[in-house]
Amino acid sequence: MPALDQPPAGAGKPGDRPVHEPTTGAEGAGNLPAGHPPIMPGSSGAGGMAPGGMGAGHGTPGFDGTTPGGDFDPKTVVAGVIKLDGAMKSKVAAGDTIFVVARRYEEGATGPGTPLAVKKLIAGKWPLEFSLDSRDAMLAGTKLSGKVIVTVRVDKDGDAITKNPGDVIGQSKPVEPPQKNLVVALDKTL
Repeated sequence: MPALDQPPAGAGKPGDRPVHEPTTGAEGAGNLPAGHPPIMPGSSGAGGMAPGGMGAGHGTPGFDGTTPGGDFDPKTVVAGVIKLDGAMKSKVAAGDTIFVVARRYEEGATGPGTPLAVKKLIAGKWPLEFSLDSRDAMLAGTKLSGKVIVTVRVDKDGDAITKNPGDVIGQSKPVEPPQKNLVVALDKTL
């Protein structure tokens, strides 16, 4: 194959490309393109990108404890306590990660419902209080409404994606928000 008569492509020099200051935080919000979603609080730069080019929350694997936020709506509150069953005490240590998830309840469904809201807690003194509402939604604009169940999992590796044998779990009965006196017992293992 004959060689090309063109010089090899390269990255060029820094002066060959336009340069702009990064848009960060509220002071740069007016510089976002029309229709661009707002930059989430706690993100570390334009578009919620964290160092290394990954989206915010990707510095560690799994859920980082931040959620889309929004305005408080007392009609969407699901709150109560998580109790640790005596038979599970040796399987849960102070400092373990706990994921609390409100899921849509579907009568007759064979698997867990769609996750609506999530919160990350740390195991400590029992019973452990929790509260979820639409500010904890997995997707901005999602409301906690209709019948939901609350699932709780003590996750030893702290990664929301992995579910390992030995993780302690519990599940509430179906409830409709607002609900402020829910009790979820951690009484089983995966």
